[in-house]
Amino acid sequence: MVTPPVDDSVLKPGTGIDLVINLNSLHPVSYASVIFEADPDTRHLVVAATGGTCNPDETGTHQFHVSTMVRMGSGEKKRVGFPCQVIKTLPGYRLANGNTTLALSLSYAPTPEDVNVRSAFRYIPTATHEVLGKLVIGGHDFFSGKQFRVCNISTTGVGLVIPRLLGKGKNPLAALESGHIARLGIVLRDHSQKKEQLHTMDTALSVVRVNRRFNELSLFAGCRFTRLKSADEEVLSHFIHNAQLHEIRSLTHT
Repeated sequence: MVTPPVDDSVLKPGTGIDLVINLNSLHPVSYASVIFEADPDTRHLVVAATGGTCNPDETGTHQFHVSTMVRMGSGEKKRVGFPCQVIKTLPGYRLANGNTTLALSLSYAPTPEDVNVRSAFRYIPTATHEVLGKLVIGGHDFFSGKQFRVCNISTTGVGLVIPRLLGKGKNPLAALESGHIARLGIVLRDHSQKKEQLHTMDTALSVVRVNRRFNELSLFAGCRFTRLKSADEEVLSHFIHNAQLHEIRSLTHT
């Protein structure tokens, strides 16, 4: 669907974007990136290469969209994507500070499309972007940092690492099974700003799978969110995007 009146003037150097791969497939994925160069006359971009986007043998086989959030005339925020094609990879792209990094040279179409995909990327929390939680199951409360750890998170679910033992006793959460239903309270802490950003949310979830052979000390539980509010989904998506951009900019010093 065409989304007027947005034009490519939103694609500016320094703008944080998502590179969405195979938007119209059953399993689209996206990677946070940033625009290094933009030339609207030739419809050419140079962007940071991240994750699966930087394999030169595979970029030509995928469909790409450069996606960003824009504010419409009504004040509504909408995510749009500009169809694009990878021209070539730039393994020694030189940044303004003299450092080099891996980049992608893209050509794009000036007319954007609606992009409703949420990133399938599962973010691994860091000390800069923490994800804490309280799991309520069977009338019992379990806390991250004690009975479990948030291993990764996306807008569709979360991965939990659960120690088998607590001190000298068994961890009761280690009895978790596939099919169990629970509620998860989530705290997102962003330490990358001068003032810490803090967001809280809660959702119902279902345990999709349990890997009891994760390692000798722990098991892994993959869980799917079942009642995450749309506003909380947007906050979580923004948190993950900012966390990825922070990692990119930490590497490129931009």
